[in-house]
Amino acid sequence: MAFVALLDANVLYPVWLRDALLSVAETEVFQVRWSEQILREAAGNIKANRPDLDPAIIDGSFDDMRQSFDDAMVTGYQALIPVMSNHSKDRHVLAAAIVGRADVIVTENLAHFPDRALNPYGIDAQHPDEFLCNQWDLDEEAMAEAIERWRGGLLHPPLTMEQLLEKLGSHAPNFCQLVRNTLLE
Repeated sequence: MAFVALLDANVLYPVWLRDALLSVAETEVFQVRWSEQILREAAGNIKANRPDLDPAIIDGSFDDMRQSFDDAMVTGYQALIPVMSNHSKDRHVLAAAIVGRADVIVTENLAHFPDRALNPYGIDAQHPDEFLCNQWDLDEEAMAEAIERWRGGLLHPPLTMEQLLEKLGSHAPNFCQLVRNTLLE
């Protein structure tokens, strides 16, 4: 069984990071998990912070995610939320990770997931940069293929690998350097 990663709303919010994670998940290097609450939170934050974007397009993107990863949705975790000991705003995330049998929670907000709250469940929390670097170390060939396929699918506008890595760089600088070292040198 592949490694299982639950993606927090804050890593689904930035389009370049979301696309990178989902492009890698398509290769089955890892299995992705989320809950409806996580998806609603991410989409709602995008709508609130980007009034210039059509809400229907945002909803369509998240609907596409649901359909493309039909086994990613975690349900039945709500009863665990009150007994979680991590930050109250992210207890639903840890509860979903437990029910979804996640090995790791990928989040930009590590402070909400202290070791004392995660260790009893054998779950780790990783920043997306660390997570992507770890996946690269596990299967560099599949990861390079995923990033190349993602870049090749960007048509409006098309981007060079360097342009793509510049966009992703603010969220995953170390990962981008790994890609540069392998694919651009």
